[in-house]
Amino acid sequence: MRIAVLGAGVCGLVAAHRLGRAGHAVDVYERWPGLGGQAATFDLGDGTRLERYYHHLFTSDRHIGALYAELGMPDAIEWHESSVAFFARGRLHPFVTPGDLLRFTPLPPLARVRLGLAVLAVQALANDPARFEDVTARAWIERWMGKAAWREVWGPLLRGKFGERADEIAMVWLWSKLRLRRSVQGEDLGKERLGYPRGSWEPLFGALRGSIEAVGGRVLTDRPAARVARDGGGFAVTAGAPGSFRAGHDPHAFPAAGTERYERVLATVPGDVFARLLDPGLAAEVGEDYLGRVRGIEYFAAVCLLLELDRPFSPYYWTNVADRALPFVGLIEHANFVDPAAYGGRRFLYVANYLPRGHELLDLDAGALLARYAPGLRAVNPAFSPDWVRAAWRFTEPAAQPIVTPGYARRLPPLRTPAPGLLLANTTQVYPEDRGTNYAVRLGGDAAAALASP
Repeated sequence: MRIAVLGAGVCGLVAAHRLGRAGHAVDVYERWPGLGGQAATFDLGDGTRLERYYHHLFTSDRHIGALYAELGMPDAIEWHESSVAFFARGRLHPFVTPGDLLRFTPLPPLARVRLGLAVLAVQALANDPARFEDVTARAWIERWMGKAAWREVWGPLLRGKFGERADEIAMVWLWSKLRLRRSVQGEDLGKERLGYPRGSWEPLFGALRGSIEAVGGRVLTDRPAARVARDGGGFAVTAGAPGSFRAGHDPHAFPAAGTERYERVLATVPGDVFARLLDPGLAAEVGEDYLGRVRGIEYFAAVCLLLELDRPFSPYYWTNVADRALPFVGLIEHANFVDPAAYGGRRFLYVANYLPRGHELLDLDAGALLARYAPGLRAVNPAFSPDWVRAAWRFTEPAAQPIVTPGYARRLPPLRTPAPGLLLANTTQVYPEDRGTNYAVRLGGDAAAALASP
C-alpha cells in the first residue's frame, strides 16, 4: 500500500519505519524543518545537538530500548544517577530517597510517613488504573495521604502543571507517574537512574529516517500536510509549501504546494490540527461523534527557557518548584545529569512552564522571559545573576500536555476513525501513561499494526 504519515515526531517516524519494513510505500510529511516533534533537537552553534525541551528515560522504559536494539544501536543509551529536589518554603529539599521524604520539613512528621506509605502502596499493590480514573488526584490524596500532603507537595506541583485546573486532574494521571514511570528494582531501589542517548536524540531520528528511505520511503521535512480529502477509495493529501512552519500550526494558513494520493493515512498531529486538516467531505465521513472526542481533549501549552550558564546553578538535576509565587514549575539542570564535557564544558539549565493557551508568557521572547523569571531564579539561588547567562533560547509547544480529568479513558478517540483507512495517533492516546518518548514508540508501533491490518 501507499501510505501517508502526517508528522515526523517519534510516533510518526516509528510507524513509518515499521510500515516500510513491512513492504509498504510510506511518505512522512512534517511541518518543521527537522525531525522529532517534541523531542526535536537544535544546533548549539558548534554542531553539537541538544533537545529544545528536556528529555530523559526511566529504567522501566522498555519500548525505546527495544527500538534502539532493532536499529542496531543497542548501546546508545547512557544511564546516570539522578538528583531531585523540591523548592518549598523558601529552600531546596533533596527528594529522591525515603530518607529525604522523612526529612522533608514542610510536612509534619506523621504526614511524611503517611505520604510515603501511600506511595509505596500505589507502587506495590495498585496494578489497575481503572481504580483511579473517576476520582480526582486531590480527593484521593486528601483521603489517603492527608490534606497536608496535598497542600505542601502535590497541590503545588499539579497547580504548576495545570494551573487552575489542578483540582480537576484525575488520579490516574498521578498513578502513572508513581506506578509506571518511577518504578525501580534491585540496585536502583532507594535511588533513581535515568537514561539519555549519547549525542542527543538526533542519531535515533537519523536512523529512523535512514530505515524509511532505505526501502523507498520519503521523509519530507518543511512540508506539512495542509489538507486531507477522500479520493475514491483512498485519500488526497495536499502539502503545504516550504516555510509554512512560519505561519504557525493551523493547516488552513499553509499555501498549497501539490497533492498526492494514498490508500491510507496516519495522522500523528495534535487533535485540533487533525480536525482542521480534513476537508468538509472527509470530516462528515469521520463524523461529529469522533471529532467531538478529538476536540474535547484539552491541552496546556509549554514554554521552555533554555539558558547556557557560566557556572552551576544548583547541585540537582531536577528541581520541582512547589512555591506558587514563582512564575515557573521546574528547573532542569542538564549539566548535573550529563557530563558538561559532552558539550565542551558548556552548562545548560531548562526553566520549564506549562500554561493555558493564550497566557501572556507564551508571547515573550527569551530576553523578556529571563527578565520575568530572574526574581524566581534568585529565590531558588540568591546568588544568581543574569550575568551568569551566556546564551538564552525560548521554545514553545501549544499542544504539550493533555489535561486528564475523570472519565478521560471513555472520552478518548480510538486509533481508527470512522473513515476507513484514516487513523489518528497522538499524545492524547498515550494512556494510562503520561506522554513520553518511550510511549510514543509504543503508540507508533500500535498505529502501524492497525494501519496495515484489514
